[in-house]
Amino acid sequence: MRILVILRMMPDPASELELNEDGLTLDREWLDFKLNDFDDQALEEAILLKEATGAEVTAVGVGEGSRRTLQMALARGADRAIEVETDPDAMICSRTIAKGIVKIIRDENADLVLTGVQTPEDLYGQLAPYLAAFLDWPSLSGTSHAALSGNSLSVAQERGGGRTANYEIALPAVLGVQTASKAPRYVSGSKLREAAKTPIESAEIEAPPLAPSGQLVELAAPQSNGGGISLGSTADEAAARLIDILATEA
Repeated sequence: MRILVILRMMPDPASELELNEDGLTLDREWLDFKLNDFDDQALEEAILLKEATGAEVTAVGVGEGSRRTLQMALARGADRAIEVETDPDAMICSRTIAKGIVKIIRDENADLVLTGVQTPEDLYGQLAPYLAAFLDWPSLSGTSHAALSGNSLSVAQERGGGRTANYEIALPAVLGVQTASKAPRYVSGSKLREAAKTPIESAEIEAPPLAPSGQLVELAAPQSNGGGISLGSTADEAAARLIDILATEA
């Protein structure tokens, strides 16, 4: 089985975000980037499937700073790594990425594609469904466990209210991973240094940008209206303080 896992880079939320003068885009010049958390889970699920089945795992990095992340993926157990070149000043459009990565998926003869269920720039989790639509493959998102069962996958999907649905999905398929079967593993410095010797391939997204389905009108930093108020350390103190606040506002 050939597994392809997509790793997207996102602005580190610990970084200070600044807007460009147009008020529509982020100034990315001094931003730090990190691996999207859900894609980190997808990588771990791919490595777990490799360990269980002997599958071959190819990691595809998308976004600024992905080379270092791909070295980490190799150190964790990926067999190959491909860096996809993107516009460093542009948001990662899931439709455009999907359209371009489809060619890589086909060239690699992948049987299974794993990606994180969503990213900060893809809150609706569209990458997995777009890939499945372009490939005409079955797809499932919000998964928390996957295991090979004959010629298909047994997949657990998290639902609301603490419930889990279990599916059998035919291969080839696309999964949007929410949680790996186990927590992502730690990588030692020695493994990272060893992985740095493995060559990283490169690829370009050849698909032209798709027409936008909506228009971004404005971005703005949240406005601060004051700090928090302590209601006290006991229920009685909190109740008395709350009554005073409500009386003042009335």
